[in-house]
Amino acid sequence: METQDRVRKVDIQLHSSIRHPGQEQEIHELSLTGQLIEKKGKRYLKYEEQQNGREVMTTVKMGAEDALILRSGAVTMRLPFILDGERPGTYGSGPASFDLLVKTTQLECSEQTGRFRVAYELHAEGSLLGIYELTITYTEGTL
Repeated sequence: METQDRVRKVDIQLHSSIRHPGQEQEIHELSLTGQLIEKKGKRYLKYEEQQNGREVMTTVKMGAEDALILRSGAVTMRLPFILDGERPGTYGSGPASFDLLVKTTQLECSEQTGRFRVAYELHAEGSLLGIYELTITYTEGTL
């Protein structure tokens, strides 16, 4: 690792809400531990979660103007965010994968409070898949 990289153990709280067209809102909350990495002026959160007994590694590149969520393992996903804009993304599970359009409506990142929040719409093939809100709070854990 380069000397300017800082890696700290953090406790992470995830709160997400999903609204699929014509369905009730789903709320998911998760507490886990991960790493906060500071590299070349950028901040990244890395953590691992289980989905249906399979491992999913997630990296969140946090920024106030743009951000990126990368997932690999049981699910592969690339969700790029740019405030008040749209970017192409991808989602895959098993052999199937498809292209997404990510429309970001809110993006907040605060180093002081350890909070990252993004609200976005996911579209595929011209149709709205859902409206998502994700809030991640992180605090330094005990080593």
